[in-house]
Amino acid sequence: MGAIEDADAGTDDRAALRFGMLDVEQAPESPGVYAWYVKFHASVQDWETNPVDGRDASIEGFLSLLREYASFYEPLPISLRGSAPYGGRWDGTLELDHGVNHKQSQSSETGAERRENDRRERDREALENTISSQTGRRALAQLLGRATPVFSSPLYIGVAENLNERLQKHRSNYSRAMEWLRKSPNDMERLREDAKNFGQRAASRGIPMENLEAWVIDLKVLESSTSVNSLRESAQSAEWLLHRLFTPVLGRQ
Repeated sequence: MGAIEDADAGTDDRAALRFGMLDVEQAPESPGVYAWYVKFHASVQDWETNPVDGRDASIEGFLSLLREYASFYEPLPISLRGSAPYGGRWDGTLELDHGVNHKQSQSSETGAERRENDRRERDREALENTISSQTGRRALAQLLGRATPVFSSPLYIGVAENLNERLQKHRSNYSRAMEWLRKSPNDMERLREDAKNFGQRAASRGIPMENLEAWVIDLKVLESSTSVNSLRESAQSAEWLLHRLFTPVLGRQ
């Protein structure tokens, strides 16, 4: 993919650059802030009508692509624990339900829950209507493919004294983790829970390397007259703030 300058990056258009994970060796050897994103990818074969036994097999195939893409952004389950009387303990896990994968349960609902589930079910039905046609699937694929990074949340935000070295380290970690999973595919869930870095976390979710891209802000270009120490301090402050604003799902746990 190589570097692509962002025409709307801000004061200095040269400061914001994009690199596919396959091309991170082209990143500048400068201090800066960076963020990883995953792009939605669908080919013509994914949205074109595919008649099989009187039905369009592309509908379920395209829905599977959407489910997979949604899974890349799912946060890890949250463990909850609390004390109960007489030495007892409450213990449970909360998992995100984004509404793409499953129909809503109708049992034991309150009025508010029923209204919310009805609304989500209408939204899901609208999605199913969209992907029921080749035209709808194509339009949705084109929109989602262009949504990164304009509308999408980053998977990971980091700061580096040398962007080139850091991004190549991420790629190396990813490649080693994927190689491990090829040899030990049953370790996917364990790696997802125990991953220590971005590369391992991305691999544990099965994100294809060609779908990963990094956007970087080269601080030497943005602030050419500022000392390296000041740039480093500013970058660390920016990373701290950006994490709290955007809560990247594959960031530091």
